[in-house]
Amino acid sequence: MSVGSFMSRTSVFAVCAAACSISLPAFAQEAASTEGGLSEIVVTAEKRPSTEQKTPLSLTVLSAETLQRNSVGNVDDISRIAPSVSITNSGAAPIIAVRGVSSRDVTEIGDPAVSISIDGFNLQRATSLQAGFFDLERIEVLRGPQGTLLGRNATGGAIQVITAKPSLDGFKAQLGGEIGNYDLYSTKGMVNLPLTDDLAIRASFQTRDRNGFRDTPGKDGDDEHSKAARLHVLWKPTSRLNVLLTGEYAHNNGVGTVINGFPLQTYTAANVPSGFNVGDLILTAPDKGNGKSFYSPDGGFMRYTVWNVRSQIDYDLDFATLTYQGGYRHFEYGRKYAFGGNPGTNRQTISFEQYEDVGTWNHEVRLSSNSTGPFKWQFGAYYFRETNDFVGLFTDYPDQDSMHGDYFLIQRFTYPDITAEAKALFGQASYEIVTGLTASLGARYSKDKKDRHTNILTTNYNTYISTRCDLTDSCAYSTATGYQVAKSSKTTFHAGLDYQVTPQNMVYAKFDTGYKAGGFTDLGVYDPETVKSYEIGAKNRFFGNTLQVNLSAYLYDYSNQQVSQSVINSAGGVSVQILNAGKSRYKGIELDTIWQPTPDDQFSVYIAYSHARYVDFATGTSGVLLRYAQADGRAEPVYGSDGSTVVGYNYQLSGKRPPQSPDWSINLGYQHDFHVLGGTLTPRAQTHIESKSYFQIYNFDTDRQKGYTRSDLMVTYTPDAANWTLTAYVRNLEDRLILANGALPTSTTYQSYRYQYQAPRTFGASLTFNW
Repeated sequence: MSVGSFMSRTSVFAVCAAACSISLPAFAQEAASTEGGLSEIVVTAEKRPSTEQKTPLSLTVLSAETLQRNSVGNVDDISRIAPSVSITNSGAAPIIAVRGVSSRDVTEIGDPAVSISIDGFNLQRATSLQAGFFDLERIEVLRGPQGTLLGRNATGGAIQVITAKPSLDGFKAQLGGEIGNYDLYSTKGMVNLPLTDDLAIRASFQTRDRNGFRDTPGKDGDDEHSKAARLHVLWKPTSRLNVLLTGEYAHNNGVGTVINGFPLQTYTAANVPSGFNVGDLILTAPDKGNGKSFYSPDGGFMRYTVWNVRSQIDYDLDFATLTYQGGYRHFEYGRKYAFGGNPGTNRQTISFEQYEDVGTWNHEVRLSSNSTGPFKWQFGAYYFRETNDFVGLFTDYPDQDSMHGDYFLIQRFTYPDITAEAKALFGQASYEIVTGLTASLGARYSKDKKDRHTNILTTNYNTYISTRCDLTDSCAYSTATGYQVAKSSKTTFHAGLDYQVTPQNMVYAKFDTGYKAGGFTDLGVYDPETVKSYEIGAKNRFFGNTLQVNLSAYLYDYSNQQVSQSVINSAGGVSVQILNAGKSRYKGIELDTIWQPTPDDQFSVYIAYSHARYVDFATGTSGVLLRYAQADGRAEPVYGSDGSTVVGYNYQLSGKRPPQSPDWSINLGYQHDFHVLGGTLTPRAQTHIESKSYFQIYNFDTDRQKGYTRSDLMVTYTPDAANWTLTAYVRNLEDRLILANGALPTSTTYQSYRYQYQAPRTFGASLTFNW
């Protein structure tokens, strides 16, 4: 479909939506309002309070009720219930995709494409928030570039985690527990306590302990052993001043995610096809079995400790409110995991260890108008700084084969002072031109810098094995040191127009640009990525506030999109690098509806079609990967200065899909309230349907996730005359083996086909008391 055809068709959808007064609510708006029908929820997606239905952008809001009912306990759980969100893993690090836009660079110098924050505090890496999903007010998922107001790393969207705050209205408390299969045991609690008329505290905690989903010779992997606590202090000494101070702590100590490795298969003289060589890798997915029991010589570990202090101070100046948000977050992280392999097979298994000591500063000062008139504005300044001391180790397990008897070092990376710094100025204003018709304009100037010193020690593998020399002997290793720096800056823009046709019906159109800073890897520097986004949509309610339908259509044009990949080099080994895709395009349509035909029944339907493809992406290739490119008709010769001599080849990936970008994504749900047993019994069924997708840019069969369905069942009982709620659930009812990651096969010397998996079927029950 051409761009013109796409835009013309989506325009028809938008006109029809406006004419039919169609609109749709956030997922959090499931409870009936006091006036009957679906309720509203206040969001801060544009850094000022507004209801979701009157916010002119595409977003999903997950309320506290929704989060509790689905037992959301970590960042991975969001993808089970938030439409158009895919959260997978590379090693132990979450990779977040919204509308198929993601960044697979989860290294110590990588940036996400979807920003994630807690109470406005921006996080560079989602791992540090894994244990922070408790005592929440809501989660806002914003789809599309959010670069003007939300700043760095929001080219694909943003996830904003908003915790529950103290209240001066009286004492409140909550205590709950959860049990489930795989020996799950979880507890949570909260107390809200007003100390004086202007001072209140809210303290909360959560613990989660669960055995691993994967049965391995060592400790079972994909486990969870975490504990966390949070303390809010609210002080309101005057009607003008509001001060919120927050302290958080979290700790995890377990095996973490594990990788299922399969021995590489290579062509032999008996089966090598034309154009390939004997010994070339076969890029066909192996039989993964059930993914629950596999060989991994060492279960490894994942340990982290996080503490965070932050504050928000608001002062009412009459004409405007002055706000400061900021603080400091410290993250100590240690991780070890094996790439998998087979016992008795030489050099099939290596592991990677990493240790990080990360400090993150956030500061934002913002002035927002208090006007109730047609003109509203806000502007501010933002500062971000992260420092990291990093050590990484590649090690081997020769004691797992018949040749060797030691565990030893292959390569060590030492980066003692990695620094990332971002500064920004931003502003946005809106004006109601005539009643109901509002125009908005915004801009943000961003300036980024990253740098690090490097010290890389590489063992001479064969000499080390044959002579048993140690690291004090020059025969054993070589070292390389250096300094890398990357600087970039960009001004991004927003322009929007929305029309409130009636109090229940709104249509909107908007244009946004986004930017993600450039950076570097061990192999060199890569450029910033930019995106231009066009979106139209409609939000309406009708039939007495019982039906909501949201419709949106979008088009993204990316330039220099940053792509992180493991690339097979000419020697058959692997190089991990960041590539800039020349151009890529995402276009799609989303329909999101909730229907409450009676006070006791609710249906939800979300359907998204997305066509995401590289438009022009040629990457250098050689060796076996070149032969695959030639077999696919995608090998483009690179000519020398004379214009005729071929000096190399590119692999042209035009038409290939970016990682984590299925064409179709569908969420369906139904629940009914039965008024029985002196209370309310609410069973709910929900299912997610997704078409095929890939985890790597080449779209080989080895990293394909075939289409699947994943369904959940739950039932909740709340007595009318008591203060407790009981919920039972089954998740992934089909017990599907769903990939969380699929890695490109690398060197035949060390590596394997490597996979990680999402959770299998789980079941359990939770009991919560409220006072």
